[in-house]
Amino acid sequence: MEETDGLGVLYNGAPIQAVFFSSAAGRTVGAVEAWGNSVDYLVGVESPEGEEVPNYHTTVTVPVEEFRAKLLEQYPDADLSGEPSGWFTNLTNRSGGGVESVDVGGVPVTGAALRTLFGLRSASFTVTADAANVTFSVTGYGHGVGMSQYGANALAKEGKSFEEILKWYYTGIDVAPTPAE
Repeated sequence: MEETDGLGVLYNGAPIQAVFFSSAAGRTVGAVEAWGNSVDYLVGVESPEGEEVPNYHTTVTVPVEEFRAKLLEQYPDADLSGEPSGWFTNLTNRSGGGVESVDVGGVPVTGAALRTLFGLRSASFTVTADAANVTFSVTGYGHGVGMSQYGANALAKEGKSFEEILKWYYTGIDVAPTPAE
């Protein structure tokens, strides 16, 4: 695309780390919430997307015994006795709606860790459990930091330029000629 030849996305004159993901649950999250390190241009913003995204809502059902085995392998201090519906307490959400952490059997577990452990499409989920299964109801796909691809597409359909879209998702950046090495 000739329109973008020689341009870079810069923050304070230096190229940014332009992280992106597939689809958000209505809002992106800041790098500090997802990864623990603050990056000035990677803060949470609204992301206009939703039902047009394929597999925007997914469900992952894990048999209780499989859930117990996988979780205890990583978190041996968790108390997974009693009714599975009582295993999940103190769920806290990130600003983007994803799970920051939840106590599972009395042990704090991040939403990102549960995402990885059980193959969830994102850390934006709710969880229910009964005697047979633990069920995650998941929204979106990806880590949630930076630019949402489906959100960028929605903004383009609204008539926003590539520069407006980049500035939407990467706060305080400039789109300018790339500095000479």
